[in-house]
Amino acid sequence: MKRLLFYASLLTAGLSSSSCIDDFLTQYPYSTTSPETFFKTEDDFRQALSGCYSMINSSQMSYYYGLIYVLEGCSDEIVGNPASTGTLYDLLRGSYQTDNAEIRNFWILFFRGISRCNTLIEQLKGENDLTPERRTAYEAEARFLRGFFYLHLAQTFGGVPVYDAPAVGSTAARDNLERVYTQIIGDFKYAWDELEDAGVFKSGANRWTAAAYLGSVYNYLASCKRYDVGKELVGIQPLNDFGWVDEEAMSLAARDVLKEVVEKSPYELLDKNNYRKLYYEMSKEAQYKECLLMAEYAENTKHCMVSYYVLSPVGDAKTVGGSYQRMFPTMKLYRSYDNADVRRDCNITGAYNPNNRYGSDLSKIPSETVDGYRYYVPAESSGVASGTSTALWCTGKFRVSDPKERSSISANQCVMNYPLMRMAEVRLQYAEALYFTGDESGARKQFDPVRERVLAGDVSLKKLNEAYYRSDFVEELLEERGRELCYESKRKIDLIRFGRITETIEELPSEGGPNNVAVGIDLLKDNWRSYKIWLPVPQLEIDLNPNLEQNAVYAD
Repeated sequence: MKRLLFYASLLTAGLSSSSCIDDFLTQYPYSTTSPETFFKTEDDFRQALSGCYSMINSSQMSYYYGLIYVLEGCSDEIVGNPASTGTLYDLLRGSYQTDNAEIRNFWILFFRGISRCNTLIEQLKGENDLTPERRTAYEAEARFLRGFFYLHLAQTFGGVPVYDAPAVGSTAARDNLERVYTQIIGDFKYAWDELEDAGVFKSGANRWTAAAYLGSVYNYLASCKRYDVGKELVGIQPLNDFGWVDEEAMSLAARDVLKEVVEKSPYELLDKNNYRKLYYEMSKEAQYKECLLMAEYAENTKHCMVSYYVLSPVGDAKTVGGSYQRMFPTMKLYRSYDNADVRRDCNITGAYNPNNRYGSDLSKIPSETVDGYRYYVPAESSGVASGTSTALWCTGKFRVSDPKERSSISANQCVMNYPLMRMAEVRLQYAEALYFTGDESGARKQFDPVRERVLAGDVSLKKLNEAYYRSDFVEELLEERGRELCYESKRKIDLIRFGRITETIEELPSEGGPNNVAVGIDLLKDNWRSYKIWLPVPQLEIDLNPNLEQNAVYAD
């Protein structure tokens, strides 16, 4: 049984729970109680589980914002500002190397999450006040989270060391992908089998969350095998080989589990009148209806989000709830939408105060009220490049409410949730599984409910389906996933698993004016190499543990 190596930096840096699900955000920091007296009562285990959840969005290189750079960068959806410098921006332009500090922070953070899960699972075996049923519930949720952390590490680094116990030290080598995904699938299956419709916490993972992730893993592995992902590197580094995958069996398994989520889970697609509430800060009750898992925040200064980092229209966070605008949508993403699709003008917008249109009198900015909260309305994107102004070209999908109405948090803070798995994703995953198990007609029908709610005016679904039809189903699937899931940390992995990332980057049109978007695209093209489908193992981690093998080519 392997044991996780705790480095000094890991033990001392940021071990308190800084953000997570709303109904356990008041728990005490995970590290404040000694192991000898911890994990006795139900409250102890709730606190421990909240500490596991907190790793999802507890610091810069989690879903707080930095991990989004890892998973959205180097794709055809967004591009970084070429004038911006630093290791975070290297993740957008493909210039990351083995000494990238952000990549190391991500590695440490998610292994810390795994360690917390393992500690909780181990403590369940000792004497405590839980009934057998509650022990099983806590173990199932902790195992789901362990699978969640390992999935992110495996999809970005490839093979990693698999630890299934808490610990104090090890110099373990990396396990191959077959071993890692055996662990992930086992954890998700256990959670699917043992969790109820509601988890330990109201908005935590439940059996349907586990099923959705399990189905997505099956699809991921099937596509990586079908499209020979990383095959040219296997001769150099066998541990990242997908040759062991039975793609037909994986697609069948994905179809069966996702069918259950679509047909039997309590989750639903929000209708046309409520669709936009998925991305409005205070419409959480609507979000719970569609989202099976979110990175969540609460209205207190220790568990909230900084508005500047939200993928919202550019503007001052303290006055209009705007963002820094560190990444920009591509013209390719803009053109992927038909004029009859309302998602285009929701996801790609202008600024709140374009070209200082309203001067210093921000009260002139239009506003709207949604679920009793006021939101400023950004200008529309022109849809064309225009000089170097950010006013015309923003990732405007998420909307922060009027900061002047806040009382319990600062004006530049918010409680914007970030969706990690929602029913639209489940529908598109199900469509993929149906197609690869021989039911193309059924697969295409899964597009209908996703598109039906985004029709502009009196446009018919038939018309939009005709506009989006591609004879190559996979091409249409990838385009629809981009339109629906843009900025939700799906795109880079999608392009990798279908074997299209290098081709897509090479063919990405070098166009777009705001902040020299075209220059940013050219930088990405110059930096990208096919071996970068895997992040480099942090060199400092290899220095600490020489048994860790570097990913292919980075070591040369």
